[in-house]
Amino acid sequence: MLWRKASDRTKVIHNFEVYEEIAEVFSSVRTKPWSIARFSKGGIILDLGSGPCINGIYAAKSRGRYLICLDASFSMALISRKNIARENLLGDAIAADMLFLPFRNSAVDSILSIASLHHIPKGYGLRILREIGRVAKPRSIVIITVWSWRQLRFAMCILRNALLYIFRIVDKLRECYVPWRKKGRVYQRYYYLYSLDELIDICIRAGLKILSSGYIGYLRDRSDNIYIFGTAVS
Repeated sequence: MLWRKASDRTKVIHNFEVYEEIAEVFSSVRTKPWSIARFSKGGIILDLGSGPCINGIYAAKSRGRYLICLDASFSMALISRKNIARENLLGDAIAADMLFLPFRNSAVDSILSIASLHHIPKGYGLRILREIGRVAKPRSIVIITVWSWRQLRFAMCILRNALLYIFRIVDKLRECYVPWRKKGRVYQRYYYLYSLDELIDICIRAGLKILSSGYIGYLRDRSDNIYIFGTAVS
């Protein structure tokens, strides 16, 4: 069962396989960018866990010089590349791991991690934030959003985890699997649901300076996502 204890590596591989399978249909549905992406600094923009790179393209069209879309899914990277070409933007898309960013130190001006970090187990969170800090230029802009655990739809998952935790069947309370349905088949996507304090903590430990943080909606006027607006300091 997916909710039983599993290694962080297993969870990462599981999500990679899921998004490879659903990439085409996911991209056809996720067509609206997050408004927060417009606050990117411009210059060289890196969209991490980009999916079809809608957010990176939105940011690059207004002030970008070069766009890099990065996703673990090969299929997502190919879709991103087509989207970049369709918008006649200067940039590229690559399939790579956020844990090992294939860029030199202090290489990019803005980094977007929109609705992607929550797909990675908490044990890898600090490493990813340190990689973000490494590739970001000093005084660059870093924008992060993740789902907030304080949503009614997660109540049953967290309650179930609390019961299973007592019997040592699971080891984390805020790990959930969210279904995506495609042609009669259900794919379970892994999520780690951060609290705002947790996310702020790992950002600071990774060397990022927090400029603003709180809760934000996606398309509707709701506060069902956590956001961090920060900058690299070294």
